[in-house]
Amino acid sequence: MWHKIKLILADPAKSLWIHPTLGAVFAVVFSLMAKLGGYVLPHDAIPHISVDTLSDLLNIIASSMLAVTTFSLSIMVSALASSSNSATPRARLLIMADDTARVAIASFIAAFIYSVIAKVALSLEYYGQAGRFILFISTILVLMYIIFTLIRWVHTLSQLGSLGDALQRIEKVASSTLATYRAQPNLGASHALPTTAPDFEVLSSATAYISDLDLTALNGIAATHQLHVHIPERPGKFMARDVPVLQVYAQQALDADTITNIKQQLGACVLQEANRRYPQDPRLGLLVMSEVGQRAMSAATNDPATAISVLNALTRVIVDTQALSDDLTEFKHLSISPMDEGAWIESVFAPIARDSVSNLEINQRLLKCLGLIAQHAPEPALRQAAQDEAEEILNRCLKNFAEALDQQRIQECFDEAFTNTP
Repeated sequence: MWHKIKLILADPAKSLWIHPTLGAVFAVVFSLMAKLGGYVLPHDAIPHISVDTLSDLLNIIASSMLAVTTFSLSIMVSALASSSNSATPRARLLIMADDTARVAIASFIAAFIYSVIAKVALSLEYYGQAGRFILFISTILVLMYIIFTLIRWVHTLSQLGSLGDALQRIEKVASSTLATYRAQPNLGASHALPTTAPDFEVLSSATAYISDLDLTALNGIAATHQLHVHIPERPGKFMARDVPVLQVYAQQALDADTITNIKQQLGACVLQEANRRYPQDPRLGLLVMSEVGQRAMSAATNDPATAISVLNALTRVIVDTQALSDDLTEFKHLSISPMDEGAWIESVFAPIARDSVSNLEINQRLLKCLGLIAQHAPEPALRQAAQDEAEEILNRCLKNFAEALDQQRIQECFDEAFTNTP
């Protein structure tokens, strides 16, 4: 069960409550600890701070933070709606996972709770002279922190929810997951797949995506029971119920009760959800970026410039992303099925090509981008898939373009893009 909890908490969308809760707890403790000043500070060595002065400061913080928090939450809701409409609904989770937004709102809530608790304690004469001085210093520090947070939050609000901001976030997460994949395409599962049939299998618990795998826990369970665990389907795969998600090979005979217990432990390491997650699924970021380009070329939007920006971003991610070689872990008791890298190209570029079949400029950009991928992508499968997809786009354009001049231009673009392709 702990493995399931750990995998769920790794999702930013399901852990948004952590920042405000921790901030609220800290605010309560911080406001009440000022009383300790009476035990450590001599009364004749500190200035006298009146109750009215503190009360006025706390009133300012309480009233302003309540308004700012309400305003910030409304801005967040508007930004989420805007990103869903202008880019893709899948960008919503990336905005929700933004640390700047979460920390800012949590800070405003914590400051409001701090001021309310401190004001109540002040009215109950909870603080002595030393306590009021400590409370005054702490209130000034809270004000300074809130001013700094507000300045940073205003800068964030100037871009939050815009199409450019959403596309930049998608490109960043796509590049990050691809860098992790290129460092370890097998996710660290270094064992070779046995040629014999598995001793038993762990079945899918629902018709859902495999969204995450706790590989460390899987490897630990396999080492404890002297097992080899094969992962036949990678994160991002949509699975039916009662389909094998893990295949287990035992080095020694196991009784039925032990097998049942092992199945429960291993099953808890596989998280299945209605939606996919980015960390172990490098294809997802590319697909979400492609969705932005598809929406841009829809009849309702008709924004070729955005589609070109998406194609440029996709090419940058695929060509420029370098392997992230930090903190690599090898799992000697695990093996995993290889990723079909060539399928990335068709699933990402083909929908945009179909939606822009009559647009010469978009098809020219598609061929140029695919040409760069065919020449510079690190994986041979990607290079070959880019070549194949470009040929399909060329043939489709030659059939659909009525003007001979357009046909000539698209043919020249293809020849130029793939002249030096190995």
